[in-house]
Amino acid sequence: MRRAVPTVVWLIAVVHLVVALAQTAVFPNARSPDERQQVDLVLQVAEGDAWPWPDPGTAFLTEGIEAGYFIAADSLSGPQHLADRDDLPPRGQRLSYDEAGGDSAPVITSAGEPVHNQLIQHPPLYYLLGGAVVAAVPGWADQPLDAVWMLLRWGNALLVAALPLLLFLTARRLGLADPLPVVAAATPLLVPELTHIESSVNNDTLLIVLFAAATYLVARVLTGDLRWTTGAALGAVTSLALLTKGFALLMPAWILLAYVVAAARERQRTPDAARGLLVAAAASVPGALWWLRNKLEYGTIQPHGTQTEPPDLTAVYGWSDGGWDWLSRFAERMVTLFFVNDHDADRAMDASWWMARVALVAVVAGIGVTLARRSLPRTVALVLLFPIPALAAIVARGSYEQFAAFGDVAAAQQGRYLFPGIVGLMVVAVAGAAALAPAHRRWVLPGLLALAVAIHAAFWHDVWTLYWLPADTGVGNLGGVTRAARAMVEWYPFPPAVLGVVLLAGSAAAVLLARHAVVAATEPVEPVRTREPVA
Repeated sequence: MRRAVPTVVWLIAVVHLVVALAQTAVFPNARSPDERQQVDLVLQVAEGDAWPWPDPGTAFLTEGIEAGYFIAADSLSGPQHLADRDDLPPRGQRLSYDEAGGDSAPVITSAGEPVHNQLIQHPPLYYLLGGAVVAAVPGWADQPLDAVWMLLRWGNALLVAALPLLLFLTARRLGLADPLPVVAAATPLLVPELTHIESSVNNDTLLIVLFAAATYLVARVLTGDLRWTTGAALGAVTSLALLTKGFALLMPAWILLAYVVAAARERQRTPDAARGLLVAAAASVPGALWWLRNKLEYGTIQPHGTQTEPPDLTAVYGWSDGGWDWLSRFAERMVTLFFVNDHDADRAMDASWWMARVALVAVVAGIGVTLARRSLPRTVALVLLFPIPALAAIVARGSYEQFAAFGDVAAAQQGRYLFPGIVGLMVVAVAGAAALAPAHRRWVLPGLLALAVAIHAAFWHDVWTLYWLPADTGVGNLGGVTRAARAMVEWYPFPPAVLGVVLLAGSAAAVLLARHAVVAATEPVEPVRTREPVA
């Protein structure tokens, strides 16, 4: 692997990881999608309460989880000014899971009702892995829970650390001309919300890395690797994904499509394609059994998380009752919440919102050029893109069902649900740069890094304004920014030296990466080299 991946890609991987680790400090615990429920279910697995897996509607948040966070887990009403708060116990003296009540009782709402943990609608693999990590910490239930929580966050960031490497290997396998595989490796830096999810406790992270590995294997199939071992690896990854989240149910159709296209491209090898497909199908059976078990036991593929019986989704509202409102909001949310995050759910057209549109234009333009100029064979490009519309269709269907049944125009509209398809999306977009002359193509990486800096600057400006800045200062006030940074360090459950090492390593890697990008762009032009796919 080290010989196959150039140093610059390892630098990109370090910068990508450090951005995610830095965001574990910028975002307080429980300020990521469903993170409170995610951590609670991991801890219930570690305690032995959530295995065997609970039946639908029978799992509740436990009292102990409230020791792990110090800010509301739901939508915020406005800036939090955390630098002004002085009620946080010192690091190391914060409550443990057991001290806060452990699993002895559920969290109770103001109305006196227990709070369901709806995440039992998902398969258990991610939570079993997280529970194993927690259980490996001696006496974890008596340790400050914010530190245990942060350990899980770090584990998630490390879990997805290989994403730039998989992007590079996929692009190189597809024969993209230098330096485009390196550019593909850097594309996660364009998506601050991706690194935000990677920095949180969320089963999306495991699904993202499994889909990324599957995308690389699909690229191998599309470029002639029809060995049964490749099919077995693809089926095994699919099986693990099926044990992680329901979005993986699209993978069998995707794999079938990949083998059909591969067989059509090399008709004389149709038997090899059929054998690879059969092996992949067989290897994916263990994961598929979970969903068959749901159907047999509960009468539905995916049970509801908060109800023992599937809810009645009979349509009550029609398109005339707000269908256009639903569609316009869905389109806006899937774009905005793919690239950035609307942290207080006010849908403001702030700097982050506009930078998301700039990034979208760049990605769509790249895909359009790829398809028009055939930088990749169109069938190959469409197979790689398949997860994005398939995931969007799944999300749209579920969201519209909620609208039709309950009149909710905003249900389940999260752009992050498209992240499993990010490798194929970005590789196809980057392939569009193959239409540039070699001298111009070398400036794509510096341009991408500059755009990444701009979108992260907008993103972090909005985050610091919402969470950390004192009430009496703004971003332009150095004293206020210093107070905010000091507060962030005090809130962080790990010692300040840990953050210091992370930021120092990231800064060094970022400088080396920027230097490489500029030097490579200004060197004399060499003859064009196109990598041929390996059989």
